[in-house]
Amino acid sequence: MAAITYSTLVQQIKDTMEDDSTEFSDAVPDFIRRAELRLTREMDTHGLTQYFTSNFTKGEAFLAIPSTNLIVKNVNYLTSTTTTLDNGSVVGPNTRISLLVRTKEYLEDYWPVRTSTGIPKYYSHFMQDQILMAPAPVSAFASEIEIIVQPSTLSAGNETNYYTTFCENALFYATMIEACYFNKNASAVQIWDQQYQREIITIVNEARRNRRDDMSKPNSPAGGPDTLIDGAN
Repeated sequence: MAAITYSTLVQQIKDTMEDDSTEFSDAVPDFIRRAELRLTREMDTHGLTQYFTSNFTKGEAFLAIPSTNLIVKNVNYLTSTTTTLDNGSVVGPNTRISLLVRTKEYLEDYWPVRTSTGIPKYYSHFMQDQILMAPAPVSAFASEIEIIVQPSTLSAGNETNYYTTFCENALFYATMIEACYFNKNASAVQIWDQQYQREIITIVNEARRNRRDDMSKPNSPAGGPDTLIDGAN
């Protein structure tokens, strides 16, 4: 159950700001929307991750992804038969293969003829709702895409989302910052921003702890050297 709802958040903002004007009341939904956008861009948590399944199209180098995605984290597919990979290794059917992310220029240099088929190895961001693969798939492999999305926006018709359930304080502080900007209260902005920064550090630290490989060192999910900053547990 959510700690707060859209309606209770709106009332908290009005009560804290002690502003019952129609102009302020009409602007509160915009404060909340901007606060949500800020949280999405500054947080790094599994709570914003979604997965969707699709199918490659044989000979098609482009794959459609949801236009609501903000970050593509992973693209993988399932082999349908015994398959020989680019490195010469042979894998059986229903083996999950992750594509490696590269730049668009890298893919064009590696596989200049997009319609030429093979076993997909790389992908690149192409547009908001598409990724580019190389080679173009030789078969209609089933795929799974991991993306970061903006949670459904809070409103009178959508009382709760991830932020109201798990990030109550950060959402409130971020909204108060916007409210103080609206009222041209620069000194109050600084106070609420300090509260927000302290809370967002805590949330990011939770995500960092969730990525530990042996409970002693933060691990990069992509592999390779650990690049995350240590912090107190």
